[in-house]
Amino acid sequence: MNVLVLGGTLFIGLHLVQLLHRQGHTVTVLNRGVSDVVLPDGVERLVADRTDPSKVRSVLKGTSYDAVFDISCRTPEVLEPTIKALEGNVGHFVFCSTTSVYGPSFLSPIKEDFPLDRRPDASDYARNKVACEDMLMEAVGERDFPATVLRPPYVYGPHNRLKQREFSFFARLAQGRPIIVPGDGLTLFHAVHVDDLAEAFAVTPGRVNTLGQVYTTSGSQAITINGYVSIIGDVVGASPQTVHVEARDFASLTQRLEVSEQDLYPFEWRVSSVYSIEKAARDLDWTPRYEMRDGLAMTYEWWKEQGLDAEEWDFSQEERAVELIGRQATS
Repeated sequence: MNVLVLGGTLFIGLHLVQLLHRQGHTVTVLNRGVSDVVLPDGVERLVADRTDPSKVRSVLKGTSYDAVFDISCRTPEVLEPTIKALEGNVGHFVFCSTTSVYGPSFLSPIKEDFPLDRRPDASDYARNKVACEDMLMEAVGERDFPATVLRPPYVYGPHNRLKQREFSFFARLAQGRPIIVPGDGLTLFHAVHVDDLAEAFAVTPGRVNTLGQVYTTSGSQAITINGYVSIIGDVVGASPQTVHVEARDFASLTQRLEVSEQDLYPFEWRVSSVYSIEKAARDLDWTPRYEMRDGLAMTYEWWKEQGLDAEEWDFSQEERAVELIGRQATS
């Protein structure tokens, strides 16, 4: 296939480009051209800032692709000119959305037909992704635009740009530092390894039955916070020292330190999120290869091979937080 990856040099996009190249496809990437990553030989690079519609139209004028993977779009304002530039010139458009589009649910596992989060107080990220999905489904219904949407949850693995996730846990445990966990640590969260997600994207084009459909593409297992910390400890070869903070105290703790909750704990911890991949397994003939322990072990080995275990981290705010937690416990 002749394919275009919108994005393609960072994390998910990079892993997808590498996979498509290994599979023998002709690969082009379109991005701003600011990343210095080395792409596989033969991968063409188009340069355009997607916030500039005229530039996108200019770069894509006269091109056509069997498949286009949109990994980088976060807003409908960016998506609209891309759709217009590609209409009639793309065989299959596969869009990267997120499980953040799902609204609160009393049921689990969450499935693709569950209500989306259209609340006024939804995060900007979720609201914009919902709007992108609405725009795509409108284009499918009104103009037969050949689109499919994939909804991954937390994505982990090599090249993760969100270092506060698994990489910071590796560093804490390798350095014998405590791990702060809000609440009782029994909240379930769901993630997917970046290579499994790349595989889900790669198997989607050409499947006519997926047009106009959405698919949740998570790992095969959800895990509790305590389980996640335990597995990382096993992978690193360290015994985790977990410092639990009562849920009611966590917000006040971050306020006292003048940091965000994400600075102390990078995942959702108040509400469990478990997703079904039954639809993706059926329609895409896709099953994730990595269970959580295997995926984290692979990622940890990559992290060390890259020399990232020697990277300096500033854990001063966490040290202060642990001190304050200790004072509260003894007062």
